Amino acid sequence: MQIKIEKLVCGGKGAGYVEGKIVFVPLSAPGDILDIEITADHGSFAEGSIKTVLEPSVDRVKPECPVFGSCGGCQWQHLSYETQLSWKKKILQESLERIAKIANPDVDDTLASPLHWNYRNRIQLHVSKTGKVGFHRTKSREIIEFDRCLIADDRINYELSERREEFRKRDRGISLRVEKGPAFIQVNTAQNEQVGKIIVDWMRSVAHSFVLELYAGAGNFTFQIAKIADRVVASDVDKNAISLAKKTALSLGAGNVEFIASHSAKAAGRMKGRCDAVFLDPPRKGAASALPDIVKLSPENIFYMSCDPATMARDVRFLSSSGYRFVKSLPIDMFPQTFHLESLTRLEKA
Repeated sequence: MQIKIEKLVCGGKGAGYVEGKIVFVPLSAPGDILDIEITADHGSFAEGSIKTVLEPSVDRVKPECPVFGSCGGCQWQHLSYETQLSWKKKILQESLERIAKIANPDVDDTLASPLHWNYRNRIQLHVSKTGKVGFHRTKSREIIEFDRCLIADDRINYELSERREEFRKRDRGISLRVEKGPAFIQVNTAQNEQVGKIIVDWMRSVAHSFVLELYAGAGNFTFQIAKIADRVVASDVDKNAISLAKKTALSLGAGNVEFIASHSAKAAGRMKGRCDAVFLDPPRKGAASALPDIVKLSPENIFYMSCDPATMARDVRFLSSSGYRFVKSLPIDMFPQTFHLESLTRLEKA
């Protein structure tokens, strides 16, 4: 069955049409003409797999990793890096238009990662009953072994090569990290530093005397925000993260930061008075439970860091119906060679 791939969609697959029905094809590229096999038909849409690339897209490149396509760690190594950045912007725009109902949203070009390879400062490996050490195959529990992971820091690859035989005897997963520390640090250190500076730049242009930060973790962005705010109250449900954040605040002498171990909705609901800005960095499911209390606080600006464009767009739609105006979004490539997309969005009180 022949198909031309028209676009990439949230989740990383290519999409095209066969007899009027949309078909999603993993590992495809916009512009590909493919011979595919339908693997699942869901009525309104279908899923397919590539049998033959009849005419490759001009955006295709040769994947660097020998297990790409089998290993579930990467999905976009077959796309040039410029193509990856371009489609992450388009996917964010489409989510805002379709879900948030924002016409022609102002979306900046995707912020490129300083490192396209060897950027991950930690990986989680799995061990099979037969002693294979590696990552899971896509949508499978099968373990795919590899000599080195091309998106992992080479210090991690060195440790894996030195300890592989030891790991084969384990009966549980293995976490390898460049530096020992909390589990809640961002995996792309260089890009995380860039994003922190951009958050400060965005917030510097608006009133920011009192900032409420929700889903703060161990203070990944808190201490940078505190440099430009008179007061920051930062909340997270993870008590271990908050405990570590408090220790960091003491070591830095950050007397204008208060950390609270609490669900974000409860933290927002307990705030008295009015804060200038709210910064939130929720998990993949978004921040729906906290939004009503954020709106009650009536901050002049809301800065929303997201790791899922669909739930972010859903939350932006709620805020848009609650007296806030979408200003702009910045797509962020925190995970090169994958479809995963982070973004920073600003809304202001209408």
